[in-house]
Amino acid sequence: MEVCATMQFDFFQWLAGIPTWAYDVIMWLHGIIVWVFNWAWGIIVWLWALVLINFWWLFKAVLFPGLVFIVLGIIFAVWFSRKVWGRIQGRRGPLHIGKYGGLQLFADAIKLVAKETIIPDNAKRWMYRILPSLLLVVVLLPFCLIPWDTFWYIADMSIGLILIFAFLTAVPVISLLSGWTTGSKYSLIGGFRAANNQFAAEIPLIISSIGPALLAGSLSVMGIAQAQQTLWYILLLPVSCATFVVSATAATGLVPFDAPVADSEIIFGWRTEFTGIYFTMTYFAEFAKEFLYCALTVALFFFVPHGLPFLPGVVNFLIKTLIVMFFFVVLTSSFFRVRQDQIVYYSWKYLLPLSILNLAVVMLLLAYFPGLVTILGG
Repeated sequence: MEVCATMQFDFFQWLAGIPTWAYDVIMWLHGIIVWVFNWAWGIIVWLWALVLINFWWLFKAVLFPGLVFIVLGIIFAVWFSRKVWGRIQGRRGPLHIGKYGGLQLFADAIKLVAKETIIPDNAKRWMYRILPSLLLVVVLLPFCLIPWDTFWYIADMSIGLILIFAFLTAVPVISLLSGWTTGSKYSLIGGFRAANNQFAAEIPLIISSIGPALLAGSLSVMGIAQAQQTLWYILLLPVSCATFVVSATAATGLVPFDAPVADSEIIFGWRTEFTGIYFTMTYFAEFAKEFLYCALTVALFFFVPHGLPFLPGVVNFLIKTLIVMFFFVVLTSSFFRVRQDQIVYYSWKYLLPLSILNLAVVMLLLAYFPGLVTILGG
């Protein structure tokens, strides 16, 4: 006969184990809360340490001489250019908005941004919205490599000069894509003309910058600037400086090389279909590119800190940049507009041979008189 053992439920024993079970649950929840708190606190400590360690870099990248400083400098450069243009043409330039018309650009920006954004039906909408912003970013990024002073700069890279031209080479491509993405044949033709103009001018522009790099023995823009301790490179390479300035004017599309967007040409070139905020970004990018070329001219042919001894190096750099910009404006206001085919003709027949000839002279100096070049170049 089998005896079946029946398990009996002990209610009082189960009741006595509830406090232990509740305590284990509470400790488990407590462990989770402590782990989450420690994880969050660790993230805060890491971010705080990151900010403290990189505070100086963040300050230079964002405020001075970073994005805020660059944007304000471009705004002042636009006002300065318009004032000089006005004086050369017998006008007073910006006058009514702000002191001496200093706030005119802000008023123009507000007016343009407030305008209705009209996207053509045949346009590639997402590209239409992205390309103006991309153009502005591509033009602003090279400012990170400009040595405003031996101390005030954002980045100093061994191939900084190559990176600057790598960014700027993308500008004609973006111009062509912008004209194509609007779906308008007039904008597409304007894009081809603008790209043709810039590609023709960038070759002598790049070759003109090789001379200072060879004399300095460095592709770093800071290294080229610091190599001019004894003598400015404009005194050693005046032809390179001249071809660089003229090529930069042509690459920017300023008068007299503004055939792709001239009033007498095909409407307004590749910008024809851009309105509102998108047109504002393309217009601001043009002035930013002009300001960049002026600053790069100073870095390549004028040593940064040299200038008025009672002023900081950054102020001396800005003064030299405005002087170069003044010559830009004088150049753009003193000559008649040339045709599209003449832009390519002059770039290839005059600017390119001159830049190559000056480069050959520098190479001969380096080969046969290395000691003389070292003494003159610092």
